[in-house]
Amino acid sequence: MSNNLLHVHGDVKPVFAIDTLNGSGSATTGVPVMIQGPKMDFFAIDMGADASGEMGVDQAVDAVFKCLTQLATIHFFQLDSDKLSVAAYPVSAWASADLQAAIRALGTVDGYDLSGATVANRGFKLSAS
Repeated sequence: MSNNLLHVHGDVKPVFAIDTLNGSGSATTGVPVMIQGPKMDFFAIDMGADASGEMGVDQAVDAVFKCLTQLATIHFFQLDSDKLSVAAYPVSAWASADLQAAIRALGTVDGYDLSGATVANRGFKLSAS
């Protein structure tokens, strides 16, 4: 593609950097960007044990979601055995330590112990490494 076409049609900087750079159009890498929708926090929640059987109403995963949604909205999630990944907005609705304390305070839910759950805001990474 020639540079003339890029100049005529612009570049991707203003489009892909709207939410994290406040529309400045500055070039950046390593920063997750939503083309549509809000900025999000990405929490890694270690449930402490396999929670794949705890996805029903009033079970452990549901209790964690109810806890988290007191201050934030869940955009998407993935449960992989004992690891729960959650994308939530608005950013900074929960600090990792506060969310961890709130989840641990749930104690035992439907026979599942959440008192040792850990939470970290890991950011979004598409690659597995």
